Amino acid sequence: MSTSVASVRRFDSGSLFTSATVFDASCEHIPFREFVRSCIARHLACDWGDCCPDDAARNDAALVDGSRIFSVYHIPAGLYGLDSKIWIITESSREYTTVIFPSEY
Repeated sequence: MSTSVASVRRFDSGSLFTSATVFDASCEHIPFREFVRSCIARHLACDWGDCCPDDAARNDAALVDGSRIFSVYHIPAGLYGLDSKIWIITESSREYTTVIFPSEY
């Protein structure tokens, strides 16, 4: 039995967006697309990935106080060569979540 993202979602993410660069990379590289999907599922399940302990604590507090949620996931070596990580940001309004490369922020 598989677990869907919706069944482990711990907060409302709103609409999901990616930057044009992340979108293009996901279209061109299927393994990268699967990596992004898995990172979104982790983000929604409150697995903040590779963010620093202070950011992880802020994310945990954001579940209560409604502030922004920020996750970091390092891209495995050889999966996609242009960037080393992705950021996933859910805005405090919970109206949307965006996947970007740090260089696009």
